Amino acid sequence: MFPIIVLLTELALLFIAWIFLGIAGAALMAFSITMTIVFFYYAAKNKQQASFVNQDTIEFVVKGGKLADVLENIDGWHYHKGECWFPVHKAKIGADGKIEKEPSGKIKSYEDAEEVEDAVVPDKGAKDKDGNVKNHHIQLKRKFFREFLINHFGFFWVSALYPQWTIHRFLVPHLRTRSDTDIEKDAPIEKWLDNSVRNPAKDQNGRDIPGMTEEKALLWKFTRPALIRDVEFLDMYQANVLLEVVCQIVKPRALVFTYKERFFPNVERAVQSAALDELRSYKGGYDAFIESGATGSQSEFYWKVINPLNFGPKGLIHEFGIYLMDSRVVQIESTKQSPKAREALQAEKVAVLEGKGILATAEAQAKAKELLAKADAAWLREQLAVPGITPEVLLAKFAVDMAQKRAEGNAAFAQGGGTTLVEGGAQTGTVLTPTPRTAPPPAGSGGGGTTTH
Repeated sequence: MFPIIVLLTELALLFIAWIFLGIAGAALMAFSITMTIVFFYYAAKNKQQASFVNQDTIEFVVKGGKLADVLENIDGWHYHKGECWFPVHKAKIGADGKIEKEPSGKIKSYEDAEEVEDAVVPDKGAKDKDGNVKNHHIQLKRKFFREFLINHFGFFWVSALYPQWTIHRFLVPHLRTRSDTDIEKDAPIEKWLDNSVRNPAKDQNGRDIPGMTEEKALLWKFTRPALIRDVEFLDMYQANVLLEVVCQIVKPRALVFTYKERFFPNVERAVQSAALDELRSYKGGYDAFIESGATGSQSEFYWKVINPLNFGPKGLIHEFGIYLMDSRVVQIESTKQSPKAREALQAEKVAVLEGKGILATAEAQAKAKELLAKADAAWLREQLAVPGITPEVLLAKFAVDMAQKRAEGNAAFAQGGGTTLVEGGAQTGTVLTPTPRTAPPPAGSGGGGTTTH
């Protein structure tokens, strides 16, 4: 109640100054002015008849529990009561239904505007996709002295009727993303989330409400994490995906008065649902999503999945009064596969390995056949050149040398990645059986050759 006492003292001194003019009166007037400044300072500091509103925050004046005024300290923006336009950005969609991109790969977008009521809008109006100002008739009009106090001191007058008129206090569930330096290596993805607060709000029994604080001001822009658990991709990989969404307040009433502490969980569910649908149907599955690079700021994932949530009669702007400006994937954690997924993945790996083995075996055996054929031909040419050789001697030598050639073929086959090269009757691999040969005619018979089948 100190500011009230100061105000009453000031009024009394002003009255006395009118009676006693001269030096004493001037001194009293100077003192009165000083006391006035002191009164306004403490009134604003204590959130009573006035308030210091921090940069980029919004406060609410309530009268009898109902919203009476919105105090915003946002450069270039103001709260407008009634019908107005809020500027947004949308991705350009081509004739093929896909998002258009520049040669550099950047997403093409354009500025548009959404029609809203009782919203925080830019002072100079929102432009549509053609560059036309859609709410040029809405301009911020404040008296010079009030504008001076707001711009230089963040000072807003509330009402002399405190506590009937007062700054509203409301509950906010805190949830933030930890920095990389705060997270241990290979820590579970839940460790990235932090809902701890220094001064938690109290319930009616005076007990702490974990993760909840009582606030007097609402941030105009902020980030909020959304965890999508156990996403099963098309390739049957499962993962937890942690998103961080950049939010901007459009209609502050919904957050503080309509949905209250249920506001953030409702927005998070909308984000989780849209992201889950996209990830489950992502072409190529988990690996393709990781390799796509679609996880950063202003990525295709944002423009395709998150940005469309803002618009339409049931969009986040109209329903919750919030605009999702951007999103990024903070962390992806691979989780255990279902038995069905594990069996399918194992079968796929086995099939790939078997296919590679068969291919290697075929290549090695083809090489061995080629080596044996070349070796047999060279041997026959050498033997036929020996004068006086008989068929019996030739067949005996053929049997001995053939065994040697098979050994050489086995060695070549093994170097090619196969197993032992065997003759007919083997249960594994492709069978290689030497081609029967006809013995050459005796020397001098005029044949001079051999027939190979």
